[in-house]
Amino acid sequence: MSAIKKIRSIRLTNTLTGKKEVLETYRPGQLTFYSCGPTVYGFIHIGNLRGGLVADQFYRYFQRVGYDVQFVRNYTDVDDKIINKGREEGISPEEVAKKYTQEVEKDFAVACMLEPTHKTTVTTHIAEIIALIKKIIEHGNAYVAKDGEVLFSISSFKNYGQLSHKKLDDLIAGIRVEVTEKKQNPLDFTLWKPAKPGEPFWDSPWGKGRPGWHIECSAMASKWLGDQIDVHHGGEDLVFPHHENEIAQSEAASGHGPFVKYWLHHAFLTLSKEKMSKSLGNVFTARDFLTQFSGEFARYLLLSVHYRSQIDFGPEAVEQTLTGLQRIYEAKARAQQLLKQSRARADLRAEAAWGVFAASCEKARTEIDENFANDFNNPGALAALFTVIREFNRTLAEPLAQATPSAILGAQELIRLMEEDIGGILGIGRSEPEKALADLSRIRVISRPQVANAVARPTEDEIRQAIEDRAAARKAKDFAKADQIRKDIESRGVIIKDSPSGTTWEYR
Repeated sequence: MSAIKKIRSIRLTNTLTGKKEVLETYRPGQLTFYSCGPTVYGFIHIGNLRGGLVADQFYRYFQRVGYDVQFVRNYTDVDDKIINKGREEGISPEEVAKKYTQEVEKDFAVACMLEPTHKTTVTTHIAEIIALIKKIIEHGNAYVAKDGEVLFSISSFKNYGQLSHKKLDDLIAGIRVEVTEKKQNPLDFTLWKPAKPGEPFWDSPWGKGRPGWHIECSAMASKWLGDQIDVHHGGEDLVFPHHENEIAQSEAASGHGPFVKYWLHHAFLTLSKEKMSKSLGNVFTARDFLTQFSGEFARYLLLSVHYRSQIDFGPEAVEQTLTGLQRIYEAKARAQQLLKQSRARADLRAEAAWGVFAASCEKARTEIDENFANDFNNPGALAALFTVIREFNRTLAEPLAQATPSAILGAQELIRLMEEDIGGILGIGRSEPEKALADLSRIRVISRPQVANAVARPTEDEIRQAIEDRAAARKAKDFAKADQIRKDIESRGVIIKDSPSGTTWEYR
């Protein structure tokens, strides 16, 4: 019988308890990890990209410390938004989901995200979803309405509210959910919804229909990871009701708890201090961001801040990213140049200085790992790297005609810190300096107008008002005013298209 390998201890801030806890998996040496992926009805925005990159870092580090990780990332490929998008584009919901899943995959690839163990979709797990709903009904935690809708009974699950730390009575008192005769409790949520004309459906014991939103993740997680999993990740906006409902239906179906031992939630990405969302119209798509900047730039900007801290996307964040990456690659270029110098007999003074620096690299390696293990403290890990870069620059400033053995060792250790200790987890610092610095120079030139344009993007209400004002100006034959309105709105990242059937718009 082979011995279980020793795994580095990690501490995680668990949303369930509100405390930082030592990670202890259900099965020694193995870790099950589920991350909520996007609903595929359009291009994802950079807030969605942050979620993907946070999960990617978790996955990389769990593997780094020695876990055998089973990582599932899902795609919601049937949803009201997907159905509506299909109507807009004149294609089927299935075609919408396939089209935008492929586009998301392209963005994730450009951002250098690792492939998860399993990429799952709702429509390929209908059988598992129906089987899970059957169990919930059998255990007395759900009921079937006359029209075939299956609803989860909140009152049957005593621990409801444990993740979001909400009390059932307070939720009911402040209810904004539409109350219907078929609901036993206004907070009861849908597990299976009856089919509507023209919408996708599947046969079930309760009639033709499709899954409710929350049940899909429970079914996919249990299918691939089991009834009880180690780590579940998602955005903080999913804590309630999505993840709260996942717990209720999963534990009701299996009879075991907790469904998840450690819940990890990342904070919002904001744009001018407002949450970025498609409904608000203040989105900067990941495609635009990755095209105009780069995958490595995205990784630094979105991962240099602690995952539970909010990021406000704007000129300051861009400038900090440019400065950070430039410092890394300028030091890497100097280190590579040092390695090209021929070895010589060691100058004792230089040997001593570089010997101290090599020891500093080893100390930094320990600090970087300690920060990652402490609830993924990325700012702390980067601070340790920049401390050793400053020491490298000071040591390099000492006169050195030719590289000594210790200087070469120091340069090698610095590059290793960048490429492996930081780069292997954050995915930065691994490119060739010449190309990376050229890209940063390009970005510095173009970044200010592009960021200003993204921040200034108008809301959908503002766009509709502009289109109405432009139409009124054209009707009054004030074409100069109409042209100016069009130029103003296009300067803020919106394309206006006129056709015989009317005027349409889209974000650039």
